[in-house]
Amino acid sequence: MIKDLNIAQIGHPILRNKTKDIPINDIKSDNTHKIIEKMIKTMRKHNGAGLAANQIYEPIRICIIEVLDNPRYKHLNTIPLKILINPKVIIKKDTATFNSYEGCLSVPNLRGKVRRYNSINVTYYTMDAKKITENIKGLESIVYQHEIDHLDGYLFTDKVEDNSTLVTYENYQKYYEEEYKKELENFNSIAENLS
Repeated sequence: MIKDLNIAQIGHPILRNKTKDIPINDIKSDNTHKIIEKMIKTMRKHNGAGLAANQIYEPIRICIIEVLDNPRYKHLNTIPLKILINPKVIIKKDTATFNSYEGCLSVPNLRGKVRRYNSINVTYYTMDAKKITENIKGLESIVYQHEIDHLDGYLFTDKVEDNSTLVTYENYQKYYEEEYKKELENFNSIAENLS
């Protein structure tokens, strides 16, 4: 087991509580920006694709996402750093779903398949307190859904429908990664056709 990550691990109560929205007037505060800086540093140090504030013991509604040549998520395209404050996911009606093999810094050395939507709308505030609504689709949408789930008190393990898909990271690489890459190609083509 990985120790001293400074990341809350499965079983810690903070991961099960819904986080609190940050008042609009506090978004630009030094305290909020310091928490975001700590999140970015922690995520990058541990090769995460994203991180939620409650994973570093802050019960507030902030998550970050970034994928830049990440060795843990080779199947994901580059996602530039995105900071989401008070994010909300809106599921588009009749959107297709996909089974995503996911892992988590709060659940070390474990992967499992989770059903995710191909296309979502996300509303959030930037660090400048500007409200944004974006359509996120394809593999990128998986990361958004995973991180926002954290803010609502859910871990990916809660959403695994078939427990036989739970595998160690080593066994994922050894037995499942190649097949999953083929599934991803299909997922991407479906997502592109949603436009």
